[in-house]
Amino acid sequence: MAFLRRLGRLVLVVFVVTFFTFYILDRIPGDPAERLAGVSATPEGIEELREELGLSGSLPERYGSWVGDIVRGDLGDSLIYDGISAWDRIRGALPKTLETLVLAELMAFGLAVPLAIRSAQRPGGLVDRWSSATAFGLLALPSFVLGIYLMFLFAVILGWFPVLSKDLPGFTDDPVGNLKGYFLPSLTLALNLLAVYVRLLRTDLIETLQQDYVMLAQARGLSTRRVMWRHVLRPSSLNTVTAAGLNVGGLIGGAFIVEVLFAYQGMGRVFIESIIGKDYFVVASMVTIIAVGYVMINFLVDILYSVLDPRIRRLSA
Repeated sequence: MAFLRRLGRLVLVVFVVTFFTFYILDRIPGDPAERLAGVSATPEGIEELREELGLSGSLPERYGSWVGDIVRGDLGDSLIYDGISAWDRIRGALPKTLETLVLAELMAFGLAVPLAIRSAQRPGGLVDRWSSATAFGLLALPSFVLGIYLMFLFAVILGWFPVLSKDLPGFTDDPVGNLKGYFLPSLTLALNLLAVYVRLLRTDLIETLQQDYVMLAQARGLSTRRVMWRHVLRPSSLNTVTAAGLNVGGLIGGAFIVEVLFAYQGMGRVFIESIIGKDYFVVASMVTIIAVGYVMINFLVDILYSVLDPRIRRLSA
């Protein structure tokens, strides 16, 4: 029953988000049919083209027709690029954005966990003070400013990475070249996440280290490493995991900015072009993919809670 309730919420969220996407696009001035028909087109020709493109009828009718096509696996055609489907527009951009987001999360957790553990073991120590100051500094920097600094230092001065990330080889073709190209965009996003994860995890680790069962494990002579990784880290990760799930939306927005900064054709650039051109079906399809992805990630976070803390699984049973 819990699974069905969550699935029902997922479907409802997707319907609400996509419908309001159609509504907002409908309120933007301009008519794609008039633009495509040209200045010499007659009103009758424009209306005929509007019907051909599926833009005639009321907003609920157009939305219902699009939902029916989605159920059959047809995302519609782009209104900007003749002969190109919405899926073709998305298919080339989605892997680039996904790679950036996945690398950013891996970098953020890979740096946050050891820093938070070290800070919690010695509160007020050198590592703790340094990580706290760095975290506050990173939180104060917008992602586009941070990206410019990273690009100038590592790409322009040191020359370790390419300045721009366009025309990169695929991961299967050239893993090293691919990762070098996406390293700076991913690091730009990861550093903002790192600041949040370190502070949350450090605070929870310090609290867990004061629990009786942890002190008992230490009194039994277990090594500090074993106590930390086996008895402390897992129950202390709930708030950090929650933040990771909630940060997906902000991470996607940050990825859109980073894609423009590093000049590669990810979901963000396609999304902006489609909004400007009122490309209904591309925008609605992208919003659907993002909404489904966001809800599914938070659904997986709920499942991960029961893995990290079995008491949650027993309560939900």
